[in-house]
Amino acid sequence: MNMDLARYIVDAVDRYWAGDVQILGAWQDGPAATCVVYRRTIDPTMTLGCRLEFHSDSADGTIEGFARAVAVNLAEPIGTARSRQDQHGIVWVAVPEDRSTPAPPVKVLQELAGR
Repeated sequence: MNMDLARYIVDAVDRYWAGDVQILGAWQDGPAATCVVYRRTIDPTMTLGCRLEFHSDSADGTIEGFARAVAVNLAEPIGTARSRQDQHGIVWVAVPEDRSTPAPPVKVLQELAGR
C-alpha cells in the first residue's frame, strides 16, 4: 500500500480543526501507519502523540474518511484512553503496554525544543 497517511491527516486537521489542533510532527511508521505529535487549544501545555493505523474497514473505508475521523479525534479530549509519557515529554495516547512508545524523528524533537 503506497499512501502518505501522515499528509492526509495533517491536511484534514488543517482543513477542519486548525484553530483547535497544532500538529508538531507527523511521520510514517510502516506501510499503513503514521504517528502524530500535537497540541490542542483546550490543553496547550500538554504535548500529545498517537500512532494510527489505517484499515480498509476504518471510517468509510477510504484514507480520506479515516483522516477526517482522526482529525476529529485529535481535537477531542482523550477521555479514559490509556496514556503514558515518554522521555521527551510527549504523552502517548492508546499505545499498548507491550509496545514501546514511538521514537520521534529529529525534526519533531527540534520542533518540541522550539528550534
